Amino acid sequence: MKYLLIKDGRVIDPKNNIDQTLDILIKDEKIIALAKRIKFKEAQVIRAEGKIVCPGLVDIHVHAREPGQERKETIRTLSRAAANGGFTTVVACPNTIPPIDTKKRVREVLNLAKRKSLVNFYTYACITKGMKGKEVVNVKGIKEAGSVGLTDDGLLVKDRKVMKEAVKEAFKWNIPVCPHCEENEGKRESEAKYLREYIQFILKKIPARFHIMHLSLKESVSLMEKAKGDGLPISCEATPHHFLLSERDYEKYGVSPPLRSKEDVSAIQEGLKRDIIDVIASDHAPHTPEEKASPNPPPGFIGLETTLGLVLTYLVEPGLLSLSDAIRKMTIAPVRILGIKGGELRESFPADLTIIDPELEWVVDVSKFESKGRNCPFAGWRLKGRAVMTIVRGRIIMSRMKGIKGRFTPKD
Repeated sequence: MKYLLIKDGRVIDPKNNIDQTLDILIKDEKIIALAKRIKFKEAQVIRAEGKIVCPGLVDIHVHAREPGQERKETIRTLSRAAANGGFTTVVACPNTIPPIDTKKRVREVLNLAKRKSLVNFYTYACITKGMKGKEVVNVKGIKEAGSVGLTDDGLLVKDRKVMKEAVKEAFKWNIPVCPHCEENEGKRESEAKYLREYIQFILKKIPARFHIMHLSLKESVSLMEKAKGDGLPISCEATPHHFLLSERDYEKYGVSPPLRSKEDVSAIQEGLKRDIIDVIASDHAPHTPEEKASPNPPPGFIGLETTLGLVLTYLVEPGLLSLSDAIRKMTIAPVRILGIKGGELRESFPADLTIIDPELEWVVDVSKFESKGRNCPFAGWRLKGRAVMTIVRGRIIMSRMKGIKGRFTPKD
């Protein structure tokens, strides 16, 4: 039996309304006690004075690239990047080669993750076969195999009949539909146009759960606010690049949806503040340097290792979000939306925890990242606040705390 005792940390668990100095005792894979001044001689002690101890962070929008594009990222390197950024759980998109569009492929990628991932790994499956927008996948089969949501990622399902059939199947088998609302052409009006269509023509007829990936427009925030006010089963997320970067950066850093105006950036921040936007997710999208330097670079940024620092520095520090609200959007909110495990600290629950040093200042140096990707628009930014330990199922995976070893020590 292995015991860990985290002493005197500021424990913040939004799900259970906890924000106080507590000790946490872990036995093997589970939490067995949360209380003040726990004493247990057999435990390895982690001194967490001045640190934040919270449920393990959850990112429900990442790209693992394996199988088929291992030159960009592997499940192992993705999991190391996640742990380095404080994430204990990730949910990967299905745009691999081949796409995750069958029961067999869902099982295959989850079996790969069991062998290779250092963190909890879930996967989406495609909405349509081959992500071609023409024929709906076997929703019952992919749900039984372990998929937690349906998305064709950056490929929009434009055929209304196909999308309606997919939504009916998703409702029947109780699995969320998680679409992009962005046409491949990247037209500004596309996002709001398709979001409006989902709300007006689908959701009011078929009450399936919808989770909209990475909002980027002021108009989209307004549409989400109205939909939520009408009680529709819809949620959404925003990425750090869409709540921090404006379109003046677009020529240098290609991404989909594209970076927007400063007014849109402010609207996304306001949407987060007013809880119209439920989740913060990275859309971690690694590409090789050669691909990003090509005349037609693939869209996307890496983000697992910068998201927490950006949130603490640019949302929490200036008061746009409370610390508890920020943690909620990165723990229990995504867990509830997809119906996965985690998101809270409770006796007998899996010991997935993140320890954060809110005063730690650091400069983003992509050469020291665990991800294979180096396509990061925040390189050189100075941030305040960083994960210093990531614990998954009671095991210390990442540690930058002095004298405490994890499965790996970050390069910095």
